[in-house]
Parts: sequence; structure tokens; C-alpha cells
Amino acid sequence: QQVGDGFGYLETRDGTLLSVNVRLPGPVEDGPYPTVVEYSGYTPSDPDATGLADLFGPLGYAYVGVNMRGSGCSGGSDRFFEYTQSTDGYDVIETIAAQPWSAKVGMVGVSFTGISKLFVAQTQPPNLAAITPLSVLDDSYRSTLYPGGILNTGFAVQWTGDREDDAEPAVDPEGELTGLGQGWASDRIATGDETCASNQSLRLQSPELVDEIADTPFYDSAVGDDIAPALFVDRIEVPTLMAGAWQDEQTGGRFPTMIPNFTGTDQLFVSLVNGLHTESISPAIYPRFVEFLDLYVADRTPDLTTARAIGPILAGGIFGTTDIGDPPDRFTGLSPDDARSAFEGEPPIEVHFEQGAAEGAEPLAPLPRFTKRFDAWPIPQVEPTRWFLGSDGSLATEAP
Repeated sequence: QQVGDGFGYLETRDGTLLSVNVRLPGPVEDGPYPTVVEYSGYTPSDPDATGLADLFGPLGYAYVGVNMRGSGCSGGSDRFFEYTQSTDGYDVIETIAAQPWSAKVGMVGVSFTGISKLFVAQTQPPNLAAITPLSVLDDSYRSTLYPGGILNTGFAVQWTGDREDDAEPAVDPEGELTGLGQGWASDRIATGDETCASNQSLRLQSPELVDEIADTPFYDSAVGDDIAPALFVDRIEVPTLMAGAWQDEQTGGRFPTMIPNFTGTDQLFVSLVNGLHTESISPAIYPRFVEFLDLYVADRTPDLTTARAIGPILAGGIFGTTDIGDPPDRFTGLSPDDARSAFEGEPPIEVHFEQGAAEGAEPLAPLPRFTKRFDAWPIPQVEPTRWFLGSDGSLATEAP
């Protein structure tokens, strides 16, 4: 297949066409470029989308946004993290890697797009170079949908309903616009995108996921095991940078429990921080994210010059502050191989403490007061202590 700059379609192994938007950092003839793929049921292939799509061009990466089947202008029906979405991702990586403008291919994204790359990486696409799962979960059912056995109507059910709405057909069987689905897809159909219009034909076969949630109040391994990354991340073999926050109000704070399960790769790097859902791309973690992509996707010595220019824009849009600290260029003068060796020689687990309370920073700037690194997770030196609440309100190490 040939996939070029701009909006188009990519065919998967069963003939389903996925909508794709490619943004090159320069002319085709100046390639090949290191390439990053964002893959989800949101709007990554919308030609007018902003966000991560605007982040990578200045950093010298080709950006490829792909809508999962059953969303946007893509064909097929939608079921939450069904295995076909994973094999579609495999086909995406291999197709993009075969393009003349593409060099190594990595996967990027936060939340839905962060979780999806765990599912794709387990299929081991030969040309997948690295992944950066940010703000992810360890278990879709027990961590996010029914945390502690209690149905999460505050986020998970509403989010699932929104994905159902996105999967509604934008045209009816007579080919008339319905006003449903994702608005940008309707706009493309209205301006003559016949492929997008025909791709709506299977949308009525998307299951009623909210009803399925109500019908499954107790864990069913036949359903839940397939959507629990903790049970398959041992199949991931590529370099991985994972980051997230303890108090993540959307995906939850349990994701670190699966860190020991990443046994398939020797290059697992994790950044942990207090805070909420977007903290995984905060100024405390962003420099390491750029370094990781430079080392494992771009095959170059990390240089944060452009990242320091982009950082205030990113932080301003997400956190309302332009204070990103002053991240240093740690590998200046080293070859890519030596820089990679230095990166891998550092303890892989990085914990940012007291995010939002950095001395000398703007109030509530997303920067930590201090950072510690550890060789493994759980931290080997830690000895857990169980505390008991006494009748007088005191804490004791013995049960009353």
C-alpha cells in the first residue's frame, strides 16, 4: 500500500479501511523521517485535529493519526479493545514502516491512545521500535470500570457511552447524513468523501457496551482477561516508557502494579508522580519522554532545545502555567549509542515527589519538589508497615 502526506485510508488484513492522517515535518524528498503513530477511537485522523499532532513536527517526527475501526471515518464496527483492534494496529505499524518517507516507527499517546499501544505491542509488530504508554490502566474491568467492585459511573460508564455515540453511523442506509457519530466525519462526507460514507455501513453492528456493563456486574474472566493489560504486557518486547499519576481520576492509580509483569523487554522505564490524568505529560516527565523517543525511534542524541520551546505551550494549554523549569541537555557530546548506554545505565524507576510544590516555581506549576530513582518496583528497600486505628484515634502497629 501507499500512504502519503495528508488524509487517506489504510487497508487492514480483513479489508477494513482505517482513516489515516499523515503530517510530515518536511518535504517527502528530505525523508525518511522517524515516525510516531497515535491510534485510538478519538479523532487522531481528523485533518484539523490539534494536540499531539502539532507536537511532533517541530521535533522532527512524522506524525500518523489513525482512527480505530468503528470510529471517525474508519470502517468496521467498534467493540472496546477487541483483539481485532490489536491486529489492526499491527497492520498499521507494518504498513507505515514500509513507506519511503518513514524510518523507525514508534507509538505515542495519552490515556485511550496510551492504553491502545499496550494492546498493539503485545502482537509484536516486527517494525515497531518503541512505545510510550502514558496514563494507562492495568485492568480495564477491576481497575477502572469496577474499582473495588463498585461501578464507576463517575467516569467509566459515561466514557463508554461517549464511545458508543462516536460509533453511531454518520449516514443512514439511504446515504443521508444523520448528524450522529463524530462531527468531523460528517463534514468529510458532506464534502464528498465517499469512502467515509460507505465505511459507516457496519456501525449498527457495534454492540451496546453500556448495556453489557450492566449485564456483567461480576468479573468474568472470559471477557475481562482479554482487556487486562497486566495479563499480557509480558509479551511486549520493545523499549517502553510508561508514566502515570497516583490519583488519576480517569484510569485509576493501580497501573504500577503491572510494572513487574513487563518481563519481555530489558528497556522498561517508568515515571511515577502524584496528580491527575494529564500529569503523565507534565514538565516533570516531558523531557524524559523526548529523550526516550530520540534514542529509540529517531536514533539520535537527545537535544531538548526544541522541547524547551514547545514545553511552555504544552504546559500552558494543559496546566495553565508556562513554568516548565529548566530541563538540561544531559547527553551533549555523546554519540547516540553512548547516550543510549548512559540512559539505560540510570535506575529505570523515577518517582517525582510533591508535584506542584517545587521550590522557586510558579504556584501549582506541575514540577516536583524532589525526584528519586530506583532499580526496581516495588522499591526493594521499602519495608511496608501496617497501621491500625485505635479507639482513641491513635495509630499503632498492633491491632487493638
